Amino acid sequence: MRRRTTWIVLAAAAAVIVAGLVWLTLSSGQSNPPRALGGATADEPKAGPEATALAQRQLDARLATCTEPAAEAPESCGIAIPWAADFAAVEVIHYRIEKTPELTLTPPTFRADDGILVATVTGTGLNGTAKTLTYRTENWMLRGDVRAKRAGILLEPW
Repeated sequence: MRRRTTWIVLAAAAAVIVAGLVWLTLSSGQSNPPRALGGATADEPKAGPEATALAQRQLDARLATCTEPAAEAPESCGIAIPWAADFAAVEVIHYRIEKTPELTLTPPTFRADDGILVATVTGTGLNGTAKTLTYRTENWMLRGDVRAKRAGILLEPW
């Protein structure tokens, strides 16, 4: 009986040691993914002047698309217009960028803050008459992910 108890205690101790090693390996190995050359992961581009210039061109193109006239505010553009309090239906929204949001790359994300956007909404008022109102946003912002691509980087707004 003594021999059997010794083997059970040794097996339990070995199981605890193996479980501890597995836990250490998994917890430390996943928190620090391997880095590519230049200090960035494969999906995380390195922030620098070239990356910022490329990202700025992408942001400018995205903002141009976001501010095309439409019957509703586009998704993933940081635009929220409270027109439902004033309109029963919207025909068209015209946008004017007074100040472009300032881009900051912080891989794996980006932010573009402090923009000024003016939206002129034309439609039918709650009383049924034609109506046009202008809304101004002085803290227009976009956020999103920055991904590495073969040709450079890609901004993916949320």
